Amino acid sequence: MKYSFTKEDILRTINPAAFAGILDDCPEFQGPIGKEHYKLLAYLSTLFNGSVILDIGTHRGSSALALSYNPTNTIHTFDILDKVTNAAIKARPNIVYHMDDLFDPATQAKWEAVVHQAPFLFLDVDPHNGHMERALYEWLKRIHYKGFVVCDDIWYFKEMRDNFWYTVPDEERYDLTDLGHWSGTGIVTFNRDIQFPKADNSDWTLVTAYFDLTKCSDASDDIRKRDRTHYLQNARSTMALPYNLIVYTEPDTVIELMAMRPVHLATKTQYIVRDFDAIRFEKKGAPLPATFADYRRTIAQNRKEHPYHFDNRNTPSYYLFCMARYAMLKEQVATNPFKSTHFAWINMCVERMGYKNIQRVDEALSVHRTRFSTCYIDYVPESLVRNTAEYFRWGRCGMCSGFFTGDAHHMAAVCDLIEDKFLAYLAAGYGHADEQLYSPVYFENPSLFEHYYGDYQQMITNYKYIREAAEPPIYNFIRNSLRHGERAKCREACEFVLNSVRKGTVTCDAGLLAEAERALAACS
Repeated sequence: MKYSFTKEDILRTINPAAFAGILDDCPEFQGPIGKEHYKLLAYLSTLFNGSVILDIGTHRGSSALALSYNPTNTIHTFDILDKVTNAAIKARPNIVYHMDDLFDPATQAKWEAVVHQAPFLFLDVDPHNGHMERALYEWLKRIHYKGFVVCDDIWYFKEMRDNFWYTVPDEERYDLTDLGHWSGTGIVTFNRDIQFPKADNSDWTLVTAYFDLTKCSDASDDIRKRDRTHYLQNARSTMALPYNLIVYTEPDTVIELMAMRPVHLATKTQYIVRDFDAIRFEKKGAPLPATFADYRRTIAQNRKEHPYHFDNRNTPSYYLFCMARYAMLKEQVATNPFKSTHFAWINMCVERMGYKNIQRVDEALSVHRTRFSTCYIDYVPESLVRNTAEYFRWGRCGMCSGFFTGDAHHMAAVCDLIEDKFLAYLAAGYGHADEQLYSPVYFENPSLFEHYYGDYQQMITNYKYIREAAEPPIYNFIRNSLRHGERAKCREACEFVLNSVRKGTVTCDAGLLAEAERALAACS
């Protein structure tokens, strides 16, 4: 059975008046789709008639009430404590309450036959650490259950992500968060014939890397603060992405990273072990290029001759690690072990920028942009970029290099141009930050780029629409681009913000929203 429905389908089907007066003390029950999941649960109940549905984790009874929307179904709801104080919910005729632990083997044996009758179960239990969810998943597998489970809170809690959601094979799981709960609503199917909408992103290869820069000779105090533990504890989300993944790393770390990758993704993964100092930029027709060890010395000397205001974490080795992205991507486009049409770079520790970035990777890839696409954060005028000494004095970076995408042609072309700029600026006495190379490459090759708008914390979240923080693109990019007369990009950014607000993917401060509307009018 293939299920496909939209927000509009749910709103047309569910009549909120059916619960009028029952939940006056629970306003979140009537919350909008995408913020609260109760309308989704009610809608799912209408897909089945005369069935039993299990609600695991009664709490105050709101989920059981939503599931009881279709009066022909019987809802069996389970909890180990009675917290239902609403008499109207308690009196609902098609809800049956059980003070029973459905995670206890004896209780499971008692209810196994009923579970097999249920087309689906709803699961929402404390403490949201993924262990109970995983245990229930394994039990349902053992008894050969053939329905599906709706799971709450799949994204918000790190332990839930790591211990449960990431462990479920991609072909069994579906993310319905946009139709459910803000904290994450997922569906796990136990029958391959049961399917929900999902993008086909099998034609992507993602590339990531980890090298321990604390071992480099130029490691600063800020680098040492973010040691191996700091990065690897934030690497699990990237390592669990269900796409073709290339991982570059060093011999000391490869086993640890392999242990993070779910077993079911082994055929979608390649590990490439390299000595960081021995990495080179391979340029066609060029003599044997220098190694990173050679470039480190040059960068350090350039920074003495042309000092600039920069983050103490941005050591020469850190700069080189960032530049390694482009060499690695070019290598993968050339070898293309998974025969992909599209490629992306993703930081190993991107989860540090907020879990919503990981949540939105699938949406981002589904757009299948061909041109080199990255988040434009701050407009740096071309006039400043052309003034090389001033441009590198302050280290202003306009675009984000933590996540970027493109088809094979555009990815290889832009990565090669970024390397060329690196080498040219190095020869001119500069060596500062990889993101500073983006603007000069863009101004010389605008047709190779396609942008979206946000801040570092939304480097993936805002890829298709602005889904979080509409204000930074207005005061970082729209203001600056308008002030410098860049009407085309200002108009593009305004339309991106305003379209997102119109679609309801984000809200925005009224004053700043009006500023974006005025800027759009000025650029039209």
